[in-house]
Amino acid sequence: MKRAWLLAASILLLGFIFGGNGVVDLFHRLEGPNPSHLFGTDELGRDLFQRWWLGGARALALGLGLTALHLLSGTTAALLVHSSPFLRRALLALADALASIPSLLLCLFLLAFLRPGYGALVLALVVGGWIPYARLSLSQLDTLKSDPSLQQAKLMGAGRFHRWTGHLLPRLWPILSAQCAVGIGAVVLAEGGLSFLGLGLPPEQASWGSMLAAGRAFLLVSPWQLIWPSMGLLALLLATEAMRSRDSLPS
Repeated sequence: MKRAWLLAASILLLGFIFGGNGVVDLFHRLEGPNPSHLFGTDELGRDLFQRWWLGGARALALGLGLTALHLLSGTTAALLVHSSPFLRRALLALADALASIPSLLLCLFLLAFLRPGYGALVLALVVGGWIPYARLSLSQLDTLKSDPSLQQAKLMGAGRFHRWTGHLLPRLWPILSAQCAVGIGAVVLAEGGLSFLGLGLPPEQASWGSMLAAGRAFLLVSPWQLIWPSMGLLALLLATEAMRSRDSLPS
């Protein structure tokens, strides 16, 4: 399963090389799938397959990159504060304050003051994403606090960094990996939703969300503009859910 997912992800990420935003060709607008355009063309005659491939690559790259950033920041914060009651309470208070605001509403609020683009989209999706990783890490660290192997490593003079990398992180990973799968799907879905609303990537840049938004007006004439990005989003979300279910099963 993991190898199949990695192969599919690699093929999708090749969209950065072989995909594209499409070339405007008004003489071939709203065409159905054909040998020249495998997925058909949109209202401007742009190749839907190229746009679909590049849009999927952008969505997956954003999901992988931001999930890694959320994992790193949340886990690091938990490791730094778990032994200090004051810092722990401060971190959890900040997490509760951010979690009290719906994530999409927080993204919309930030994007209202930022210029639409990849940088603004990344910044909006970064805020609050670290919270579940920090909470899970703190909860797991509490259960490992009295672990004999950790106590023995500390008595033998092992430094904090060695205890983190050699003893704590390997035990945190099984539960955090399941959260990572959820995080990838959440970021991809959020990016698609924001782009659909016109608050993500600019319309000229290929994105599954912007393709869905543009295709609504041509549903009866050219349903392909809605079918392909919808299938891509569904397949990607189902893949991340399958990964989460597999990682959450007891070994």
